[in-house]
Amino acid sequence: MVEVGYSFKPVNLPSQELSFTNLGFVSPQDFANLGGQSGAPLYCDIKGCIFTVQSHEKVEPMSIALNKVQREYAKVGLSQDVFAKRFSPPRGFDLSSVKIEMDFLQKPPADMPKLEVKEEEVDAIFRARFPNQILATGQPIALDFEGKLIKFTVQECRHLDLGDGKPVAKAVMGLLNSQTEIEFTQGASGKLHVLSNKVKQRSIFRPDFNFEELGIGGLTNEFGDIFRRAFAARVFPPHIVRDLGINHVRGMLLYGPPGTGKTLIARQLAKFLKAAEPKIINGPEILNKYVGQSEENIRKLFEDAENEQKTQGENSQLHIIIFDEIDAICKSRGSSKDGTGVHDGVVNQLLSKIDGVDALNNILLIGMTNRIDMIDEALLRPGRLEIHVEISLPDEKGRVEIFNIHTKKMKEKGYLDPSVLIPELAVQSKNFAGAEIEGLVRSATSFALNRKVDIQNLGTQADFGNITVTQEDFEQALLEIRPAHGQHFNEFELCIQHGITSYSTEFDAVLSTSMSLVNQVRTSENTPLMTLLVSGGSGCGKTALAAQIAQSSDYPFVRRIAAENYVGYSEQAKINMIAKVFEDAYKSSLSCIVLDDIERLMDYVRIGPRFSNAILQALFNLLKRQPPKKGRRLLIIGTTSDPRFLEEAELLQVFNVCLTMPFLSQPDHFKVVLQKQPGYTPAVIEAIAAQLSGRRIGIKKMLIVAEMATQQQNPVTAEVFFECLRNSGSFE
Repeated sequence: MVEVGYSFKPVNLPSQELSFTNLGFVSPQDFANLGGQSGAPLYCDIKGCIFTVQSHEKVEPMSIALNKVQREYAKVGLSQDVFAKRFSPPRGFDLSSVKIEMDFLQKPPADMPKLEVKEEEVDAIFRARFPNQILATGQPIALDFEGKLIKFTVQECRHLDLGDGKPVAKAVMGLLNSQTEIEFTQGASGKLHVLSNKVKQRSIFRPDFNFEELGIGGLTNEFGDIFRRAFAARVFPPHIVRDLGINHVRGMLLYGPPGTGKTLIARQLAKFLKAAEPKIINGPEILNKYVGQSEENIRKLFEDAENEQKTQGENSQLHIIIFDEIDAICKSRGSSKDGTGVHDGVVNQLLSKIDGVDALNNILLIGMTNRIDMIDEALLRPGRLEIHVEISLPDEKGRVEIFNIHTKKMKEKGYLDPSVLIPELAVQSKNFAGAEIEGLVRSATSFALNRKVDIQNLGTQADFGNITVTQEDFEQALLEIRPAHGQHFNEFELCIQHGITSYSTEFDAVLSTSMSLVNQVRTSENTPLMTLLVSGGSGCGKTALAAQIAQSSDYPFVRRIAAENYVGYSEQAKINMIAKVFEDAYKSSLSCIVLDDIERLMDYVRIGPRFSNAILQALFNLLKRQPPKKGRRLLIIGTTSDPRFLEEAELLQVFNVCLTMPFLSQPDHFKVVLQKQPGYTPAVIEAIAAQLSGRRIGIKKMLIVAEMATQQQNPVTAEVFFECLRNSGSFE
């Protein structure tokens, strides 16, 4: 159907009152010729611009009256004729939503105070003034709002969803109706602010946001804390937050052991934020060899946020800057020994941008580090990086989530054997970080792939598609992949090579009491810290007992601190290494630390006497310090051959329980030990036990002598045994 059209001469409006109606006017005769009917809107197409037209008696025939804004929009002048034809809206032409920028019609003076308008009032006036009009992207509309000339500019249009399965895309134009959702934004002048109470428009996260898509597991609680403290206030309209008298959180710090998902959170978070494109920076990238360039790099990160803050004010969208390895550039000021002061300048520049005189309220700085102790303390106070979220090792539930994430694809494609029990693997992988679980799955897959490869004949074709990852593959991977914060089996196995022998009721009592303390720490909510001291003479088996207790405790984190591990270390380096073991222990839910030969750790010798007071003070404080996080529990087992020294040093009183290792002294004690050694006949054992009755010998010394005698003679005679005992200096 061909629409009726005529050539018209553009003229001014017949009266000033019609300037803010966004209507075009023609004579009654022309209105009828164009097909207009009383009570129904008439739409005319002028050079691709659609105007709503009404009749007016003061308009001459073959003329069309438009205001200045309309003529500029349609690019027509008063001296040239234009062709106008009737426009009939097609089906589905109604708008579901429209985004409109609101600003002053003329540029306001720089000293003009900001004008705040409520979106509800503007919305009501706009709908009342321009009902059933057609709006197009880029179209300007003039309005007299409370005595001020305002210009509305259509930024975005969307049609209604017709239910035909087609996605709703942005539209060029559409019809405004009573159901159209209108969003008003402020213009470039920054002098007019629209106060909105629509929470939906302030949404930060995409509606399809979920943790499985992020590939993040075991961090639900941490992410809840992040959202509550950093993002929740930004969901609300900015003027409400302003009226509450608070500022938005400008910075947060994610810290924790390597591999727990700090960088992953930041990297994946950028994909699900409805905000400005996040800037992700690796800390060392900021540094530059030229003077002042590092500080300039910091300033450039904030330029976009500053420009938008000037124009949009509190309606500015959120700008996120993500710093990975922030400790590389934000070291404590004065700690750098290079003499350049580059790190100090970077910290100062960052502080001024986050919380300086012209502090921005539309930024969120997210830093990640596993060395929070290295960061300048000025950055960590409220108003700067005020939120500190520990991304710790995942618990059992979190490990199940992580396993499910990393086995999801192989499960969907049928490569994961049904026998694989994820909950069981989560139990066996205590203290595994997320990255270590990913490595564990990779290792298990390598065992499955290796079954399909003939190393001796790599050219042999195999059914590569028939791959199955089984429970046995994961069991082998658990033996290959060890968590950085898990048990260190080797160092404890070396301490109990001969096993544990129950040689007396006194020893059984010591072992029973020690294991009850292990269970108390595991089960009691009121015992976050337990300290046990095992004392006894040289060679009586203190270290072996402590190693047995630690290994059989089945705690996720078990470490041994011994003097031989720090040979060649300076005093301060030794303190730092000991403190680091304790810091690592605090990251685990259950931890056990063995302080072997405490007096040797302090460099104690009787000649002098001499010892390290600095190490003594460090141990004193570490033994008294409870795990800083609720729910974490720590068992400390100390061994000493000189409890009198510890008493004089006032360290003995720090231990909750003190036990003494018994010597072998009764014939039955010696019999039990020798009966488990090869090469000893019952008669020889009886003879040796009778002669040793009343002697006090440590079990370690006894085992060494028994093996020495076996090496010289087999079967061993009593004479050879006592000769070896005399050679060891333990018998006269």
